[in-house]
This record gives sequence, structure tokens and C-alpha cells, in this order.
Amino acid sequence: NTSRTEKQLDSAFEAELKNPLFASWLLSRTKFRSKNAAYCWSRSDNPWGRVNITVPNAETGRDELMVKESETDILVVFEDLDDHTRFALHIENKIDSPFTWRQPEMYRERAQQWSGKSKWGSYTDHKVMLIAPQKYYDRYQSDCSKFDDFVSHEAISKWLPAFRCN
Repeated sequence: NTSRTEKQLDSAFEAELKNPLFASWLLSRTKFRSKNAAYCWSRSDNPWGRVNITVPNAETGRDELMVKESETDILVVFEDLDDHTRFALHIENKIDSPFTWRQPEMYRERAQQWSGKSKWGSYTDHKVMLIAPQKYYDRYQSDCSKFDDFVSHEAISKWLPAFRCN
């Protein structure tokens, strides 16, 4: 069994999101579990954009606004079939590389700043999710816990065998 790249796993994950059973299983692991929702739109080609983030200045300690370019590995938008609102999951997929500078925080900011924009599926609610091997979560728990939700590669592998070898 050969290991897959993060990009290959992102693509396989996105394709499986169109399976209503998988989408429902995934949503059952989020705050959106009670919604009667269906897949609406997604991208796994690392949607990229500018994000405004406030960080403390190392010298003065005062907060400063920075503009950073950053990406989401998988962006998926669902529609609530009852009230027709849309909500999104911004998903970071990790295999083994450590997080980049403020990566978990950037996910949260990006999800907020893209909310309501037609380019990103016009969602009005969102969560940030990490998918990674359990051993990755255990090793980087401090940063991993900054995501709203976590689903292990081991759990995903029951749906997508490609996730077994990572």
C-alpha cells in the first residue's frame, strides 16, 4: 500500500463529499449534526486568498493588523434543506508536516472573512475542521485543538481506503 500525497487525499475526500452518506457521517461530527443538509459546492484545489489577522507586535506588545496570503485545503459548502441557508467547513488535511506560523488561527479568520461571499459559496455559518492521523493530533495537540472539529484519517479510511496508509 503506497502513501498518498496530501493533494491526492484532498481530491479523494472532496469527491466522496458528493456521497450523501459520507456527507451525513462527516456532518455528524460537527455542530451541524442536527441539520437536514445536502452537499452544495466544494473546492480541494487549495483556494487561496488574503486574510486580515491581528497579531501582537513582538517589540511593543500592541496588536497590529497584518495581511497574509493563505489557503484552505478543502472548502465544502452545504445547504440546509429546511431554511435554505448555507454553511461551510474549512478543512485542513495534515499528514505529518508541522503547522506553519499561526495556521490554525488563519483558518478561523479566513472562514470568517469569506463568509457571505459568492466566490466562496455564499455561506453564512462555518466551522474549521482538521483531518489528520490520530498520532499527528496527539503530537501537536495544542495547535490541533484550535480547530472546531477533528476527524482522524483512521476514521475516514472506513469510507476512503486511501486514508489507511497515512
